[in-house]
Amino acid sequence: MAGTRTAPAFTATATQRLITFHFVDSSGDSTAQAIAVALAATAADIEALAAKYQAASQASLWQITDTLLRSGDKDPDNATALQRGSVANGINLLFKHPTTLDTNSIRVFAPVTASMQGNQDIPLLSDASLSELITAALALQTGYNFRQAQYTERKERKNNPVVS
Repeated sequence: MAGTRTAPAFTATATQRLITFHFVDSSGDSTAQAIAVALAATAADIEALAAKYQAASQASLWQITDTLLRSGDKDPDNATALQRGSVANGINLLFKHPTTLDTNSIRVFAPVTASMQGNQDIPLLSDASLSELITAALALQTGYNFRQAQYTERKERKNNPVVS
């Protein structure tokens, strides 16, 4: 059984805006800092903030992400507590572009029990919840193909079977 969604529709008016600055240092380590800004902040205002942030840091500002948030109620009672119900458990779905060899992944947090083969740690790709998610993701990722799925606890890979 799936949890209850409280997030408004994507077409709803955004309620918050985050600008995330992504930095890399001289050793190759990277980090990111999200800063809440006014919804109406202009590109010039954000660029001014980015320039001042870069001037205060030895790291290299290499990427800026602009995120509009639409939030609902963060209520644990809207989640179910069945097998693998923790957000630490998940199915990693891997998508790959055959020409560029770029990859994208989607992690299905706390997967519904129907998407797993019984009590085994093996994703069941014939389950509608997984197959429909894969189809929807492919529709938004031009040129990518679905490659594989693997169940893991936390984000690290285990020796669980990979299914394609």
